[in-house]
Amino acid sequence: MNKLEKHIRTNRGKFDTFEPSGDHMARFRTKLEPARVSLYSRIPYGLKIAAVLVLVAISSVMIFEQAQKYYFSRQQPLEEILPGDYSEARIYYTSLINEKYTEIDRLSESDPNRKEILFKELDEMDGLYHSMLKDLQTAPTDERILSAMINHYQIKLEIMGQIIQQL
Repeated sequence: MNKLEKHIRTNRGKFDTFEPSGDHMARFRTKLEPARVSLYSRIPYGLKIAAVLVLVAISSVMIFEQAQKYYFSRQQPLEEILPGDYSEARIYYTSLINEKYTEIDRLSESDPNRKEILFKELDEMDGLYHSMLKDLQTAPTDERILSAMINHYQIKLEIMGQIIQQL
């Protein structure tokens, strides 16, 4: 090996002539840089935001639908919640109220504007009743809610009776 090492050392200048110039690596790197551009940098920033918003909207809708299905599957029918006496009272008062509605409808045919106002007021009263129904769904054994519902029926019947007398 001595001869080989000696030969390399004596002819070192000849071996270095085939080395690339000093700026060769810089030119090589500049040629490689465009190849490094990733797909993510080609997509505009606004399009990225829009894609994220679409994904969030779709997932929100899906979560809302699942929650709604779960909520409605857990609701019990009113007849299952109400004890027997209250269920009978509800049927009784509902039939009386329906009779009063038909009587008011028959008596106020001459003034449709007044009839519309009366029915809007009665619908507002029903809104209160529907809020009591929601409360009953959360606490089905609460006697106060059941008493308030029957009281609502009685007050509504009284008001409807007064409306009929005035017509």
